[in-house]
Amino acid sequence: MLTITQVNYIRELHFREGKTYTEIRTMTGMNYRTIKKYVEMDDFNTKKHKAKRPNKSDQLRPIIERWLREDQSRHHKQRHTAKRIYDRLKSEHPDLLEVSDRTVRNLVKEEKEKIFGSENSYLLLNHPGAEAQVDFGTFEGFENGSLKKFHELILSFPKSNAGFAVATRSETREALLEGLISIFRYIGCVPRAIWFDQMSSAALRSRDEKGLIRVTDFVTRFATHYGFNIKFCNPDSGHEKGNVENKVGTIRRNLFVPEPILTDMDRFNKRLLDKCSELNKANHYRFKEPIEKLFEQEKQPMIPFNPIPFDTARYETRRVSKYGLIDFEGCRYSASPKYVGQAVTLKVKANEIVVYSKDMAEEITNHKRLFDKGLESINYIDFIDIIKLRPNALKYSGIYDLLPVSWQDYLHSLEKESYKQAFNILKTILLEEDLDYADRVLKETSKHDALSPEAVAVTYKRLKENRLIYEGSLDFPSDMPTYEIDTTQYDLLIGGRYQ
Repeated sequence: MLTITQVNYIRELHFREGKTYTEIRTMTGMNYRTIKKYVEMDDFNTKKHKAKRPNKSDQLRPIIERWLREDQSRHHKQRHTAKRIYDRLKSEHPDLLEVSDRTVRNLVKEEKEKIFGSENSYLLLNHPGAEAQVDFGTFEGFENGSLKKFHELILSFPKSNAGFAVATRSETREALLEGLISIFRYIGCVPRAIWFDQMSSAALRSRDEKGLIRVTDFVTRFATHYGFNIKFCNPDSGHEKGNVENKVGTIRRNLFVPEPILTDMDRFNKRLLDKCSELNKANHYRFKEPIEKLFEQEKQPMIPFNPIPFDTARYETRRVSKYGLIDFEGCRYSASPKYVGQAVTLKVKANEIVVYSKDMAEEITNHKRLFDKGLESINYIDFIDIIKLRPNALKYSGIYDLLPVSWQDYLHSLEKESYKQAFNILKTILLEEDLDYADRVLKETSKHDALSPEAVAVTYKRLKENRLIYEGSLDFPSDMPTYEIDTTQYDLLIGGRYQ
């Protein structure tokens, strides 16, 4: 089986350099059918992740970087050479020097390019078409009546100056990739290359065995799935992605002032992308033509959007505590008590965490993802079965305070068996409706002076059936013929007595 790097190389030879299958076979020595398979492949999803190997050179990088930064204040004729650095490491840090002279030379070259720059440092200023830049910004908005901090993911196209944004709750890898897919889907295509800055929080990069910077396998698979190249800016080089940094501020000033109200993130992002399209109707600052017109021209060489969904989620295994809770990134989430002590699988998405059984055969529950450490997300309906077996624990559980007063009084008045039956009915109601509807069912039942659990169940069923009848959309024909009553035959039978 080929690595994703080999697969990406085959696809670049075919799609970017126009090589035929036969030419690629000659160049790589690979089987013709293997080449054909990966060129025609559309789906690059996988749940397997390669373990990162430790590098012997990682411990040398901070030392080399410090010495080279000290050279910035020295005369250029008295700066370290690669050989001098190797000699100093051999003399001053023999316990850390576990690599060859050649490896040290490569490390020095890499660190020098970061610190002193290179001839290609400013090539991005001559922006080619069909390339994009990505970055995160922040803004404040109201959610549930509270002012909260949100993030804006911006994808800008320097050549046309078009920009698109989606709101996210974090700057995690999941938020980045899900946001990019939303923008790709909206514009209907994918840029041929995307420039990223040093976003360590997005976990885009790692180092290989030689200490060289590389894109993680998962992100490479994502890029291959949608067909774009990943490019990184140099450290502390904001000018290399100046277009997207300007776009972050432009969109914040135009679309997030005053603070927006977020009730549904998906719906908000759909409206936000439409508003970005409205902004793109303005004239380009230099070419004096509408940005949207220039962007339509820029889209022509781009890659069509791959309709096959890519699974951007992260999968983690956790064990359920004796309280039915799961710890993840400093927060706690509830699971069904029947899984106490067992391992479960978490599907971690940008804004949601779904809890599955370990083999992922059953979905246990789902939660809104939390980002502030110490918070808890408890689905109390998962604990109803255990509370009905331990009625004395009800008042000390979080679910008691959530119940309407009518249900609190009702449960307090029941005997043990009726108490269990009532909890079964409450669970049935909450699986389909909410607490307000449960309150309505109980109040409706009390009108008939019958408050047994069976009566509550009958009332719930009756209300559900009535709602389906009266709230459903019944279509009656509007052109019904007029029905006229003819009683002539009846008059004949009684001898025309009433004529």
